[in-house]
Amino acid sequence: MEETSTITPDMVIKQVVEKYPDTIRVFAKHGLGCVTCSIAALDTIEHGVRRHKLELEPVLADLNLILREPSAIPEVLTGGLKPPTPGTETATTDKIKKIIAIISGKGGVGKSYVTSALAIGLNRLGYRVGILDADITGPSMPRTFGTEARPAQAEDGKIIPVMTAQGIKIISSLYFVKGEDEAIIWRGPLIGKMIKDFYNQTFWGELDYLLIDLPPGTSDAAITIMQSVPTNGIILVGTPQMLAMSIVKKAIRLAERMHTPIVGVVENMSYLMLPDSGKKLHLFGQSQGEALAEAAGGPLLACLPIDPRAAEMIDNGQLEEYHSLETDALAGNFMVESVPLLKSRTLAITG
Repeated sequence: MEETSTITPDMVIKQVVEKYPDTIRVFAKHGLGCVTCSIAALDTIEHGVRRHKLELEPVLADLNLILREPSAIPEVLTGGLKPPTPGTETATTDKIKKIIAIISGKGGVGKSYVTSALAIGLNRLGYRVGILDADITGPSMPRTFGTEARPAQAEDGKIIPVMTAQGIKIISSLYFVKGEDEAIIWRGPLIGKMIKDFYNQTFWGELDYLLIDLPPGTSDAAITIMQSVPTNGIILVGTPQMLAMSIVKKAIRLAERMHTPIVGVVENMSYLMLPDSGKKLHLFGQSQGEALAEAAGGPLLACLPIDPRAAEMIDNGQLEEYHSLETDALAGNFMVESVPLLKSRTLAITG
């Protein structure tokens, strides 16, 4: 590519990224996972943007802005923005090193928040991370990460996932409906098929960890994942309420029957920190995290507080910019406590 001071729509994505490495942050900001896919990266910028159902002008404006002012889009050192290892970009599942299912016994305990926080933490530690939003009828990942792009489709029908601003790859049913308010009214077998297709038909590329955000409970979707996806381990999410504790124990029984180890427990909504006094207010009763971890036979990774700042950033699609001592420690505790407990992947995938 000749020297130029302007990036134009007809330029090839791969050549632009190779010549101007800072531009990968722009493509990630706009959710273009095609930048890490060797097939789709051969698209022109215009074609790639259109395939992700985005407006061309804002992407071009940011690409040319970063040529003039590299600091306009600050560099973020994360695993997801590292250049892919050559030859891994078009892998579907064979370059995924570890698969973790995040599960709860009931809804409303913040399982998706825990999934997101763990993904962000691992990404900050330099690992390549993907999220499969398997809560087909109640997906939340696109809003949490503020991704407006839609997955593109390669010529062979494979799915190119959306990329977050800091390089986490995401696939979710919400990307395939008209809007957030659109209801997905499907029976169990269809939901199970979609989950398997999301896993098998997506260009995940090279991932250190694929996190699967399961729907609440122990229904068909959870069983489908355990039976058809080679999950290395489970993280169990609960809250301090005794009712939630009793229901979560059903999820423990499911893990036992599926012979998948529980490698960590997270208690969410453990307390509210009062800003004036610094005291902890236990809105849902005293912490049950240690008791739940003992029952599950796995380590307690975190007791996460209720934080209005986190809720606000989720609503604004900016959770990647959120920091707290508790969420920042979650990924570190996972690496120390959970990783040694992960089982080897031995299950053959069909369908």
